[in-house]
Amino acid sequence: MTAAGPAVDALTARFVAALGRRGAMAEVMAVASLGGAPQLVDTAPDLPVLTHLDDALARVGEEVDEQLRDALTVVTRRVAWTRTASYADDEALFAGYAHAALRTDDDVVLGLVVLGPDVHYRAHHHPAEEYYLPLGTIGWDHGEGWVDEPAGELVHHAPWQPHAMRTGERPVLLAYLWFDEVDTPSAFVEP
Repeated sequence: MTAAGPAVDALTARFVAALGRRGAMAEVMAVASLGGAPQLVDTAPDLPVLTHLDDALARVGEEVDEQLRDALTVVTRRVAWTRTASYADDEALFAGYAHAALRTDDDVVLGLVVLGPDVHYRAHHHPAEEYYLPLGTIGWDHGEGWVDEPAGELVHHAPWQPHAMRTGERPVLLAYLWFDEVDTPSAFVEP
């Protein structure tokens, strides 16, 4: 096994601890049961936003901790980064973001998102319940105006809850969990 397995285990443990502090015990059990080898590729795809990965990882070390940064450095080079096809019309977002699943089950996905500098991930929603663990401070609109969400603090979105994100001068890496309807991709909320 590569070092990626223990690295994904470290990220999973962070989510289990954060969910436990929130009393989300059903989610803790679902995440704790995710096992097996992480979904890895030999060569990561060539996506424009991945040129910002080193700086996004640096923020993990600065704003969360160096141990998690080191673990994620191993993983981020080997995951199958992709983008949501329906986002292609938003050229700035499509060039400035990517996501990757690390471990999946029938109704749970653990993954990563990377957003480049000065990216506005406009309001979108999905049927899956979602938890994010921002690994750098990021601007977020949960439907009530923009707030800064700090690194390392759990963010929750109920199914179909519109939400938007934006970065500043630096890119950011985020970990996410999706529950229940994980096969339906997110879609923009039309104004």
